Amino acid sequence: MQPFRNFGESDDPWFRVGQFAVTTTAIVSAMSVAYMFVWAFEGFNRPITTKLLLNPGTSLGSVGEGQIWRLVTWPIPTEPSLGTLLLVAVFWMLGSQLEALMGRKRFTFFLLVLTIVPALVMTALEFTDTFGVVSGRRVYGLLYVELGVLIAFATHYSSVRFWPGIPAWILAGVVVGMAMLQAISNQRRYELVLTATMALLAPLMLRALGHAEQHVWLPKFPLPARSAGGPQRRPPRRQRGSPQRGAPQHRRPQPRSSHLSSVPPPPPPPAAEVEAQAKIDALLDKMGEHGLESLTEAERRTLEDLSKRLRDRRDRS
Repeated sequence: MQPFRNFGESDDPWFRVGQFAVTTTAIVSAMSVAYMFVWAFEGFNRPITTKLLLNPGTSLGSVGEGQIWRLVTWPIPTEPSLGTLLLVAVFWMLGSQLEALMGRKRFTFFLLVLTIVPALVMTALEFTDTFGVVSGRRVYGLLYVELGVLIAFATHYSSVRFWPGIPAWILAGVVVGMAMLQAISNQRRYELVLTATMALLAPLMLRALGHAEQHVWLPKFPLPARSAGGPQRRPPRRQRGSPQRGAPQHRRPQPRSSHLSSVPPPPPPPAAEVEAQAKIDALLDKMGEHGLESLTEAERRTLEDLSKRLRDRRDRS
């Protein structure tokens, strides 16, 4: 399990403005805060917002009528309030940890899946006329995407404790359970569907991207490397003087050998790397058993420094 980073820190930003790392988390959070001003000044009819959100169960502005952009834009509209600002802050804190874990491309792909797949589910229910006009309510804002980020965080960092000592998986379970109970009591089926979709989709996507390996009971679905932002294999470069495709090739006679040439095994890691990995494992075990608060400030700095040193060394090799 990767150790925590300071909120907003990143070794893999899209770019930097001075010392500030511009990550996907920072961009989404800034867009949500900026849209509060759009919401305040666009007027009572909200001509901009009504073109971005989802309207399940109604024919006005539905994806089924060809307005495909709503599959992606529905989390952008943000209503100005202290509760929404707190929601954005939680998304920034948890999202920055997941982005440091996944990398910018994989985390962006993760957020896109959390945005598009639930919207497609709502569109499919709209086609079947499940909701009807009475239950049709606009779906917008960062709430459900942030819920998916919370569930993914609690899935990977399940033993981390929030104040006052509540494990992450219990906090996420309580939040999801209360959201479902509220949706049932208010007879808002679209909220129930969205919450259930996020609760299932977030941990499955996290496992598909190669994280939360401790939860072996979660199925792991393969993803294309290119769509998940993984490494891509480049075609081998043609050597100078090599024959063109379609040209006749003359093979040189190869000397016969009595035995096949064996590839030498890779050299063992240096002793310093083995010692650093042992220290990291010991600190992670301590954090897993007693929570993040059990580590001293010096131990946290040691954990971050050793992890960054090992990661840089492996990238260079």
